[in-house]
Amino acid sequence: MVSNLFQSGGTGLPPVELLSLSCARNIRVKLLRTDLIHPLVSGNKWYKLKYNLLAAQDQGYPRVISFGGAYSNHIHALAWAGFNMGLETVGIIRGEPEYAENPTLRDCQRWGMKLHFVDRKTYRRRSDAEYLQQLLEVVGPGYIVPEGGSNRLAVKGVAELAEALCSSESPDYILLAAGTGGTTAGFAAGVADGIRVLSVPVLKQGEFLRDDIARLLAESGVADRHNWQLDLEGHFGGYGRVCADVRSCIERFGLQYKLPLDPIYTAKLMLRLEQLLAEEYFPSGSEVMVVHTGGLQGARSLLV
Repeated sequence: MVSNLFQSGGTGLPPVELLSLSCARNIRVKLLRTDLIHPLVSGNKWYKLKYNLLAAQDQGYPRVISFGGAYSNHIHALAWAGFNMGLETVGIIRGEPEYAENPTLRDCQRWGMKLHFVDRKTYRRRSDAEYLQQLLEVVGPGYIVPEGGSNRLAVKGVAELAEALCSSESPDYILLAAGTGGTTAGFAAGVADGIRVLSVPVLKQGEFLRDDIARLLAESGVADRHNWQLDLEGHFGGYGRVCADVRSCIERFGLQYKLPLDPIYTAKLMLRLEQLLAEEYFPSGSEVMVVHTGGLQGARSLLV
Protein backbone atom coordinates (compact mmCIF):
# COMPACT_ATOMS: atom_id res chain seq x y z
CA MET A 1 0.00 0.00 0.00
CA VAL A 2 1.10 3.58 -0.65
CA SER A 3 0.24 5.28 2.63
CA ASN A 4 2.19 8.41 1.61
CA LEU A 5 0.40 8.71 -1.76
CA PHE A 6 0.51 12.51 -1.85
CA GLN A 7 3.50 13.13 0.41
CA SER A 8 6.05 13.43 -2.39
CA GLY A 9 4.83 16.94 -3.19
CA GLY A 10 3.41 16.34 -6.66
CA THR A 11 3.70 14.38 -9.84
CA GLY A 12 5.64 16.88 -11.93
CA LEU A 13 4.16 18.25 -15.12
CA PRO A 14 2.07 15.68 -17.01
CA PRO A 15 2.93 15.03 -20.67
CA VAL A 16 2.08 17.75 -23.18
CA GLU A 17 1.32 16.57 -26.71
CA LEU A 18 0.74 18.34 -30.00
CA LEU A 19 -2.73 17.56 -31.36
CA SER A 20 -2.78 17.90 -35.15
CA LEU A 21 -6.43 18.59 -35.87
CA SER A 22 -7.29 19.08 -39.55
CA CYS A 23 -9.79 21.79 -38.62
CA ALA A 24 -7.25 23.83 -36.66
CA ARG A 25 -5.76 25.63 -39.68
CA ASN A 26 -3.67 28.49 -38.21
CA ILE A 27 -4.28 27.46 -34.59
CA ARG A 28 -1.75 25.37 -32.67
CA VAL A 29 -3.50 22.88 -30.38
CA LYS A 30 -1.73 21.07 -27.55
CA LEU A 31 -3.03 18.59 -25.02
CA LEU A 32 -2.17 18.42 -21.32
CA ARG A 33 -2.49 14.71 -20.49
CA THR A 34 -3.36 14.71 -16.79
CA ASP A 35 -5.12 11.41 -17.49
CA LEU A 36 -1.68 9.79 -17.65
CA ILE A 37 -0.39 10.74 -14.19
CA HIS A 38 -2.06 7.90 -12.30
CA PRO A 39 -4.18 4.92 -13.36
CA LEU A 40 -6.82 5.33 -10.64
CA VAL A 41 -6.55 8.82 -9.14
CA SER A 42 -7.21 10.09 -12.62
CA GLY A 43 -6.46 13.48 -14.08
CA ASN A 44 -7.60 16.55 -12.19
CA LYS A 45 -8.78 14.41 -9.25
CA TRP A 46 -5.17 14.01 -8.16
CA TYR A 47 -4.76 17.75 -7.74
CA LYS A 48 -8.19 18.33 -6.20
CA LEU A 49 -7.85 15.54 -3.64
CA LYS A 50 -4.21 16.00 -2.70
CA TYR A 51 -4.44 18.73 -0.07
CA ASN A 52 -7.87 17.62 1.12
CA LEU A 53 -6.66 14.13 2.00
CA LEU A 54 -3.43 15.38 3.51
CA ALA A 55 -5.49 17.74 5.69
CA ALA A 56 -7.77 14.90 6.81
CA GLN A 57 -4.75 12.78 7.64
CA ASP A 58 -2.88 15.56 9.44
CA GLN A 59 -5.93 16.52 11.48
CA GLY A 60 -6.48 12.94 12.60
CA TYR A 61 -9.91 12.38 11.10
CA PRO A 62 -10.99 8.73 11.08
CA ARG A 63 -12.79 8.97 7.76
CA VAL A 64 -13.41 11.16 4.73
CA ILE A 65 -16.96 11.79 3.53
CA SER A 66 -17.90 13.12 0.11
CA PHE A 67 -20.66 13.30 -2.48
CA GLY A 68 -21.19 12.15 -6.05
CA GLY A 69 -23.34 10.42 -8.62
CA ALA A 70 -23.34 6.70 -9.29
CA TYR A 71 -20.51 6.95 -11.87
CA SER A 72 -18.53 9.71 -10.17
CA ASN A 73 -14.84 9.95 -11.03
CA HIS A 74 -14.34 11.89 -7.80
CA ILE A 75 -15.91 9.16 -5.64
CA HIS A 76 -13.92 6.50 -7.46
CA ALA A 77 -10.61 8.31 -6.98
CA LEU A 78 -11.41 9.13 -3.35
CA ALA A 79 -12.13 5.49 -2.53
CA TRP A 80 -8.82 4.26 -3.92
CA ALA A 81 -6.75 7.10 -2.44
CA GLY A 82 -8.37 6.69 0.97
CA PHE A 83 -7.71 2.96 0.91
CA ASN A 84 -4.05 3.51 0.13
CA MET A 85 -3.64 6.23 2.77
CA GLY A 86 -5.34 4.20 5.49
CA LEU A 87 -8.39 6.49 5.63
CA GLU A 88 -11.94 5.24 5.83
CA THR A 89 -14.19 6.68 3.14
CA VAL A 90 -17.93 7.23 2.89
CA GLY A 91 -19.64 8.10 -0.39
CA ILE A 92 -22.97 9.90 -0.29
CA ILE A 93 -24.39 8.74 -3.58
CA ARG A 94 -27.23 10.39 -5.50
CA GLY A 95 -29.52 7.59 -6.65
CA GLU A 96 -30.90 4.19 -5.79
CA PRO A 97 -29.08 1.34 -3.99
CA GLU A 98 -29.27 -0.70 -7.21
CA TYR A 99 -26.45 1.47 -8.57
CA ALA A 100 -24.10 -0.28 -6.13
CA GLU A 101 -23.63 -3.02 -8.73
CA ASN A 102 -22.15 -0.77 -11.42
CA PRO A 103 -18.39 -1.01 -12.11
CA THR A 104 -17.58 2.35 -10.47
CA LEU A 105 -19.26 1.58 -7.17
CA ARG A 106 -18.13 -2.04 -7.13
CA ASP A 107 -14.57 -0.74 -7.23
CA CYS A 108 -15.33 1.70 -4.43
CA GLN A 109 -16.74 -1.02 -2.20
CA ARG A 110 -13.78 -3.27 -2.93
CA TRP A 111 -11.53 -0.48 -1.63
CA GLY A 112 -13.57 -0.24 1.55
CA MET A 113 -15.83 2.72 0.83
CA LYS A 114 -19.19 2.65 2.58
CA LEU A 115 -22.01 3.81 0.32
CA HIS A 116 -24.91 5.89 1.60
CA PHE A 117 -27.62 6.41 -1.02
CA VAL A 118 -29.89 9.47 -0.96
CA ASP A 119 -32.66 10.76 -3.20
CA ARG A 120 -32.23 13.86 -5.35
CA LYS A 121 -34.09 16.12 -2.94
CA THR A 122 -31.80 15.14 -0.09
CA TYR A 123 -28.72 15.36 -2.30
CA ARG A 124 -29.50 18.98 -3.10
CA ARG A 125 -28.86 19.75 0.59
CA ARG A 126 -25.23 18.60 0.35
CA SER A 127 -23.92 22.10 1.22
CA ASP A 128 -26.46 22.81 3.95
CA ALA A 129 -24.82 23.02 7.41
CA GLU A 130 -27.81 21.52 9.25
CA TYR A 131 -27.96 18.56 6.88
CA LEU A 132 -24.22 17.97 7.13
CA GLN A 133 -24.46 17.82 10.92
CA GLN A 134 -27.29 15.31 10.67
CA LEU A 135 -25.22 13.31 8.20
CA LEU A 136 -22.27 13.11 10.58
CA GLU A 137 -24.57 11.72 13.25
CA VAL A 138 -25.56 8.92 10.85
CA VAL A 139 -22.22 7.98 9.25
CA GLY A 140 -19.90 9.04 12.06
CA PRO A 141 -17.39 11.89 12.46
CA GLY A 142 -15.26 12.69 9.45
CA TYR A 143 -13.62 15.21 7.18
CA ILE A 144 -16.15 16.40 4.60
CA VAL A 145 -15.00 17.03 1.04
CA PRO A 146 -17.54 18.75 -1.25
CA GLU A 147 -18.95 17.23 -4.42
CA GLY A 148 -16.23 16.93 -7.05
CA GLY A 149 -13.63 17.79 -4.41
CA SER A 150 -14.09 21.48 -5.22
CA ASN A 151 -13.00 23.74 -2.36
CA ARG A 152 -10.10 26.05 -1.55
CA LEU A 153 -7.70 23.11 -1.10
CA ALA A 154 -8.65 21.81 -4.53
CA VAL A 155 -7.97 25.26 -6.00
CA LYS A 156 -4.55 25.19 -4.34
CA GLY A 157 -3.70 21.82 -5.88
CA VAL A 158 -4.88 22.70 -9.38
CA ALA A 159 -3.16 26.10 -9.23
CA GLU A 160 0.13 24.25 -8.71
CA LEU A 161 -0.53 22.31 -11.91
CA ALA A 162 -1.28 25.55 -13.77
CA GLU A 163 1.92 27.15 -12.48
CA ALA A 164 3.97 24.11 -13.50
CA LEU A 165 2.43 24.22 -16.97
CA CYS A 166 3.20 27.91 -17.40
CA SER A 167 6.80 27.37 -16.37
CA SER A 168 7.42 25.46 -19.61
CA GLU A 169 4.52 26.36 -21.94
CA SER A 170 3.08 29.68 -23.11
CA PRO A 171 -0.41 29.08 -24.50
CA ASP A 172 -2.80 31.88 -25.29
CA TYR A 173 -5.80 29.87 -24.09
CA ILE A 174 -6.47 27.06 -21.65
CA LEU A 175 -9.54 25.02 -22.63
CA LEU A 176 -11.11 22.62 -20.15
CA ALA A 177 -14.39 20.98 -19.20
CA ALA A 178 -16.23 21.93 -16.01
CA GLY A 179 -18.52 20.10 -13.63
CA THR A 180 -18.25 21.79 -10.23
CA GLY A 181 -15.81 24.58 -11.12
CA GLY A 182 -12.84 23.66 -8.93
CA THR A 183 -10.46 22.92 -11.79
CA THR A 184 -11.46 26.11 -13.59
CA ALA A 185 -10.85 28.15 -10.43
CA GLY A 186 -7.46 26.49 -9.96
CA PHE A 187 -6.33 27.32 -13.47
CA ALA A 188 -7.67 30.87 -13.17
CA ALA A 189 -5.63 31.22 -9.98
CA GLY A 190 -2.43 29.67 -11.28
CA VAL A 191 -1.92 30.64 -14.93
CA ALA A 192 0.42 33.41 -15.96
CA ASP A 193 -0.89 36.85 -16.87
CA GLY A 194 -2.19 37.11 -20.41
CA ILE A 195 -3.53 33.55 -20.62
CA ARG A 196 -7.29 33.14 -21.00
CA VAL A 197 -9.07 30.20 -19.35
CA LEU A 198 -12.10 29.03 -21.33
CA SER A 199 -14.23 26.62 -19.30
CA VAL A 200 -16.92 24.43 -20.89
CA PRO A 201 -19.64 23.24 -18.47
CA VAL A 202 -20.89 19.78 -19.40
CA LEU A 203 -24.31 20.33 -17.85
CA LYS A 204 -27.25 22.38 -19.00
CA GLN A 205 -27.86 25.81 -17.49
CA GLY A 206 -24.30 26.00 -16.22
CA GLU A 207 -24.51 29.75 -15.58
CA PHE A 208 -24.49 29.10 -11.82
CA LEU A 209 -20.84 28.08 -12.12
CA ARG A 210 -19.90 31.75 -12.56
CA ASP A 211 -20.83 32.42 -8.94
CA ASP A 212 -19.32 29.14 -7.75
CA ILE A 213 -15.97 29.80 -9.42
CA ALA A 214 -15.85 33.38 -8.13
CA ARG A 215 -16.65 32.07 -4.63
CA LEU A 216 -13.91 29.43 -4.81
CA LEU A 217 -11.37 32.08 -5.81
CA ALA A 218 -12.47 34.33 -2.94
CA GLU A 219 -12.36 31.47 -0.41
CA SER A 220 -8.86 30.66 -1.64
CA GLY A 221 -7.69 34.22 -1.04
CA VAL A 222 -7.01 34.67 -4.74
CA ALA A 223 -7.78 37.93 -6.50
CA ASP A 224 -10.09 37.36 -9.45
CA ARG A 225 -8.11 38.56 -12.46
CA HIS A 226 -11.16 37.99 -14.69
CA ASN A 227 -8.96 35.82 -16.89
CA TRP A 228 -11.62 33.14 -17.25
CA GLN A 229 -15.01 32.73 -18.85
CA LEU A 230 -17.65 30.07 -19.40
CA ASP A 231 -18.72 28.65 -22.75
CA LEU A 232 -22.23 27.29 -22.21
CA GLU A 233 -22.60 25.57 -25.59
CA GLY A 234 -20.72 22.35 -24.87
CA HIS A 235 -23.15 20.29 -22.79
CA PHE A 236 -24.52 18.33 -25.80
CA GLY A 237 -27.79 17.43 -24.11
CA GLY A 238 -26.84 17.74 -20.46
CA TYR A 239 -24.85 16.01 -17.75
CA GLY A 240 -24.66 12.27 -18.25
CA ARG A 241 -26.31 12.47 -21.66
CA VAL A 242 -24.36 10.54 -24.27
CA CYS A 243 -25.67 11.55 -27.67
CA ALA A 244 -24.64 10.06 -31.02
CA ASP A 245 -22.18 12.90 -31.65
CA VAL A 246 -20.40 12.20 -28.35
CA ARG A 247 -20.13 8.48 -29.15
CA SER A 248 -18.83 9.29 -32.63
CA CYS A 249 -16.25 11.69 -31.20
CA ILE A 250 -14.93 9.04 -28.82
CA GLU A 251 -14.57 6.54 -31.66
CA ARG A 252 -13.04 9.07 -34.05
CA PHE A 253 -10.42 10.39 -31.62
CA GLY A 254 -9.55 6.86 -30.59
CA LEU A 255 -8.95 5.79 -34.18
CA GLN A 256 -7.32 8.94 -35.59
CA TYR A 257 -5.28 10.13 -32.61
CA LYS A 258 -5.11 7.09 -30.30
CA LEU A 259 -6.62 9.38 -27.68
CA PRO A 260 -9.07 7.88 -25.16
CA LEU A 261 -11.96 10.15 -24.20
CA ASP A 262 -14.73 9.80 -21.65
CA PRO A 263 -18.38 10.52 -22.53
CA ILE A 264 -19.08 12.99 -19.72
CA TYR A 265 -16.24 15.51 -19.96
CA THR A 266 -13.48 15.11 -22.50
CA ALA A 267 -15.50 13.97 -25.52
CA LYS A 268 -17.81 16.96 -25.10
CA LEU A 269 -14.79 19.21 -24.68
CA MET A 270 -13.28 17.98 -27.94
CA LEU A 271 -16.55 18.37 -29.80
CA ARG A 272 -16.83 21.94 -28.58
CA LEU A 273 -13.19 22.59 -29.50
CA GLU A 274 -13.90 21.50 -33.08
CA GLN A 275 -16.91 23.82 -33.20
CA LEU A 276 -14.91 26.75 -31.87
CA LEU A 277 -12.20 26.13 -34.44
CA ALA A 278 -14.78 25.98 -37.23
CA GLU A 279 -16.28 29.25 -35.97
CA GLU A 280 -12.78 30.84 -35.95
CA TYR A 281 -13.24 31.75 -32.30
CA PHE A 282 -9.51 31.81 -31.62
CA PRO A 283 -7.43 34.52 -33.35
CA SER A 284 -5.14 33.26 -36.10
CA GLY A 285 -1.77 32.20 -34.73
CA SER A 286 -3.10 31.38 -31.25
CA GLU A 287 -1.98 28.41 -29.19
CA VAL A 288 -4.69 26.51 -27.31
CA MET A 289 -3.83 24.14 -24.47
CA VAL A 290 -6.62 21.59 -23.96
CA VAL A 291 -6.70 19.88 -20.57
CA HIS A 292 -7.51 16.16 -20.62
CA THR A 293 -8.95 15.69 -17.13
CA GLY A 294 -9.14 11.89 -17.17
CA GLY A 295 -12.34 10.28 -15.94
CA LEU A 296 -12.07 7.34 -18.29
CA GLN A 297 -13.39 4.82 -15.74
CA GLY A 298 -16.94 6.11 -16.12
CA ALA A 299 -17.09 4.97 -19.72
CA ARG A 300 -17.33 1.36 -18.56
CA SER A 301 -20.96 1.88 -17.61
CA LEU A 302 -22.07 4.74 -19.83
CA LEU A 303 -20.94 3.33 -23.18
CA VAL A 304 -22.55 -0.09 -22.92
